[in-house]
Amino acid sequence: MSASVNPKTLIIAYGNRDRQDDSAGWHVLALVAARLGLQAPEQPGEWVETKDGSLRLLYLYQLLPEMAEDLVDYAEVIFVDAHNAAELPELVFEPVNPTWQHSAFTHHLSIGELLMITQTLFGRCPEAWLLSVRGYMFEFSQELSPKTQALARQAAEMLYTHLIGEASALNSKPEKE
Repeated sequence: MSASVNPKTLIIAYGNRDRQDDSAGWHVLALVAARLGLQAPEQPGEWVETKDGSLRLLYLYQLLPEMAEDLVDYAEVIFVDAHNAAELPELVFEPVNPTWQHSAFTHHLSIGELLMITQTLFGRCPEAWLLSVRGYMFEFSQELSPKTQALARQAAEMLYTHLIGEASALNSKPEKE
């Protein structure tokens, strides 16, 4: 986590829970929430938070430009989504930087663009990560395909390990004199 006055982390899982593997982000979020003893958000726009407020889990259908105002309150934001690109690894966990990208879809907003909006409006943006899980089936169902279900479990473990590592690093820093 980057040095910040506010060590809060936001995890945003997005995708359509009614389109099978498109809901991989939500399934990862639900697994991490359970591991933390939290109830996973069920509907888009719902969130849950740890008792100390250091971690918030949010579920959405898609990213929106107006989210920039919310992102600025966090030191770290982790985006969790599905992908269907055969050329990418099945699990991707990588940092994301602010950037402008042109999309053929007018309703599509990338993570980099959302970060750039945040940076432009507020002069700063959080450290950001993308955790992306390969999806194979995008039919009308709330169940993941077997391959994506296994990947979602692996992704949840990666995310949980990342969160625990971040918390340990924060707790082990020596106090300034």
